[in-house]
Amino acid sequence: MLINANGLQVIGCGASSPRNSYTNEEVFPETAEWVTRILGISSRGFVSKEETIIDLCLAAVEEAIRSSGISSEMLDGIIVATSTPEYINPSTAAIIHGAIGAKEECAALDIQGVCAGFIYALGIAASLGSCGAGQYFLVIGMDQFSQITDFESRDSVFFGDGAGAVVVQFTGQDSLFALELKADGEHWKDFYTSRLDGKFKMDSKAVSESATSRLPKAIHDLCKKNNIEVNQIDHFFTHQPSKAVLDKVEMAIGSPENGFYRNLQHRGNTASASIPTVFYDSGMFSKIKDGDIVCFAAIGAGWVWGVALLEWKRN
Repeated sequence: MLINANGLQVIGCGASSPRNSYTNEEVFPETAEWVTRILGISSRGFVSKEETIIDLCLAAVEEAIRSSGISSEMLDGIIVATSTPEYINPSTAAIIHGAIGAKEECAALDIQGVCAGFIYALGIAASLGSCGAGQYFLVIGMDQFSQITDFESRDSVFFGDGAGAVVVQFTGQDSLFALELKADGEHWKDFYTSRLDGKFKMDSKAVSESATSRLPKAIHDLCKKNNIEVNQIDHFFTHQPSKAVLDKVEMAIGSPENGFYRNLQHRGNTASASIPTVFYDSGMFSKIKDGDIVCFAAIGAGWVWGVALLEWKRN
């Protein structure tokens, strides 16, 4: 699915981390050195008993709205990407809507795309704005994989909890925004969580192979459709699966000069929160120049994946 949304811009961002951070030695000491060296993860945060993932989400949202220069009453839609909500219902988006005092005409919904959730949520916002449904949208990625992790398993080292948010605006300016979403459900058992035990099961080799083959191709394909060379992309903000995977994806797309921004060292893989948190942590929101091309890319269980290209323009 290809989505074009002329004039879409990111005008605000925010992120939040749990109070408590845990080193590799504290999570699974037997593999601590390997996790640091191969996965590139040194520590990650887990939601504590004194907080909830919604607390983190609200902190990220409040910062995103503040940095955007608009008020919450101006939002036309709130879209939350999460596969680990605090409540089965209502939607997290509805809870956020009430907490920030959004207007009644502001739609609120959750979507489930696991690690690609933020890209899918951004695609929905782009589609809604393009058809005239609104001007300002709040797009949130949040996950608490500590709730679905078996800490007796070696795979417990990959994930951390977190939340990130952006405010997007349809500016009316002429600027590129193209986003492509893809899916292949045949191999869904490579990563899944059953209701029976509530803990995720992962085929690590399959996860790595899927990411390192599909993401580079998706980036190249979208660039080609928009007459852009990959080396013209100035900034890459991607899902943060592991150092090993990111290194391979970088090589597959031609080792871009600036490389991929990374925050997995201290956050781990925060699933749907990966892209907005690495965007925030990079400190680039206020530094990206007019005309720069920004790439967002992620792949998640399903398999579902997506890439977005944005031509940066400030109001």
